[in-house]
Amino acid sequence: MIIWRGWGILVPLIAAVIAVPCAALTAEVTGQQHLGGLGAGVGLLLASVAVFLAGNRLNTPRRGFHPATGRPVEYRNTHTFFFVPMQYWAFVLPLAAFGAAATAFPL
Repeated sequence: MIIWRGWGILVPLIAAVIAVPCAALTAEVTGQQHLGGLGAGVGLLLASVAVFLAGNRLNTPRRGFHPATGRPVEYRNTHTFFFVPMQYWAFVLPLAAFGAAATAFPL
């Protein structure tokens, strides 16, 4: 069961949209299927940057005014994936990148 709030579902979508083509391109260019894991690792590193930027942009508090009272208020957005704010997944994705890249070099 996948749990997200707001646009938190973008975390796995961004990771898949970037990592899968990188893996396919690496496997196609090198002609060796097992090196696709190395491309997936690079793609996940790139995805971590994209997730961090998107998370920071989406979770930045906005200032506004309360419609009834006219007082200034701060509107906070919470975009989370598995209860973790989006921008913090940028520190988890490099661990997945290391795991994916490790599959490129069989023992």
